[in-house]
Amino acid sequence: NIVSVVLQCNNFEVVNMGVMVPCSEILARAKLENADIIGLSGLITPSLEEMAHVAKEMERQGFKLPLLIGAATTSRVHTAVKIEPNYSGPTIWVPDASRSVGVCTSLMSDELKADFARRMKEENQRTRAQHKGKKGPGPHHSIAEARRRGLETDWGSYVPPVPTFL
Repeated sequence: NIVSVVLQCNNFEVVNMGVMVPCSEILARAKLENADIIGLSGLITPSLEEMAHVAKEMERQGFKLPLLIGAATTSRVHTAVKIEPNYSGPTIWVPDASRSVGVCTSLMSDELKADFARRMKEENQRTRAQHKGKKGPGPHHSIAEARRRGLETDWGSYVPPVPTFL
């Protein structure tokens, strides 16, 4: 994937396990390789739930590695609301491959890692708070109330337009 290429071109060692790899294999390989970071890419919608599962398993197994989330179906809100609450380690949404180098550089730096991880956690908390505070469009009513308030029309007096041709 493009993230692997971008990171490898910037002297990061990447173990790309491919697509649709079970959580157990990802975490076992991370342990085997003594990984510094785990990255998950979501190109299809079912990947989103699997990412939350991986985060839960990382927490259950005592991982502390940064977890990077990215690709087409992911978002800052989904990462903050559905993934990060499952894992106490750094969980960071990376909006596109070009940002992966800066994120990984910060996470690999002894001087930058703690502050960067703290800022990302705060950003996730702000995103969750904003998302929680959002209200849908207008008040929600029961189906009976919605039917009572339904749109009333008078089709008896409607005169359809007559098409005009050039």
